[in-house]
Amino acid sequence: MTKTYNEALSGASLLLEKAGIDPDGATFVLSARLNWTRSQVILHGRDQMPAEVARQFAADVQQLLQNEPAQYIVGRAPFWGRWFQVDKRVLIPRFDTELLIEWVLADAPSGCGLDLATGSGAIGLTLALEMPQLQMTLSDLSAAALTVARANADQLGAQVVITQSDLLQNLDGTFDFIVSNLPYIDRAEMPVMDTSTKLFEPDMALYADKHGLALFEQLLPQLPTHVRPGGAVYLEFGYHQRAALARMISTLLPDASAEFRRDDAGNDRAVKISF
Repeated sequence: MTKTYNEALSGASLLLEKAGIDPDGATFVLSARLNWTRSQVILHGRDQMPAEVARQFAADVQQLLQNEPAQYIVGRAPFWGRWFQVDKRVLIPRFDTELLIEWVLADAPSGCGLDLATGSGAIGLTLALEMPQLQMTLSDLSAAALTVARANADQLGAQVVITQSDLLQNLDGTFDFIVSNLPYIDRAEMPVMDTSTKLFEPDMALYADKHGLALFEQLLPQLPTHVRPGGAVYLEFGYHQRAALARMISTLLPDASAEFRRDDAGNDRAVKISF
């Protein structure tokens, strides 16, 4: 018996809710497969779901029930109005990270920029496309992640340099600005994290030692030789890490200044270090 889109979504949502999984994933996979907006899903709600669509949707729901992220199931995720290819090699771009994009665009830097620990390339490629005058470099320690970033650059038509580096160690020259969403989660926080994140997203893109601050501690001393005078570094961090990060910046970069910003929920989530 065929179902309408509304009936199929309602049934999937009930299954997911019973399993303690966000039912919104069902709407996401359906709309992404069909290249529909949420409004189109509502508009077609009373239409009969074609058999082929129903089979794919049922398979996707089974993967959702295994806690697989909806973005990995369909192989893409939205960020700043564009779609980026994602899979288990890279972190799924989050809305929170758009705070970094807003800040950099507002400052309108020129010259050379670096997206450090780029993952899927969402940050660096967005900046390259929004500000074509920039010369953007994307780097990551993970060769597998850089393969995804290259695919996204090609798909989106972004002209960027992509290179492998452990933080700044393998990068020559200086930059007018650096932007980065480094791994900053303390493994002690795992009990309160989403099951899908723990099971499927890459550990090296999530966790850091020293209560999540280890990579900041490694990066900060490297910055003076890689950021031009008058340049800036934009970093995302955990909502509870501001005090520790502020002390670290003051100690390791005494001649730099730091400005912090909050996300829409009122949590401290980003810092701009000016040189």
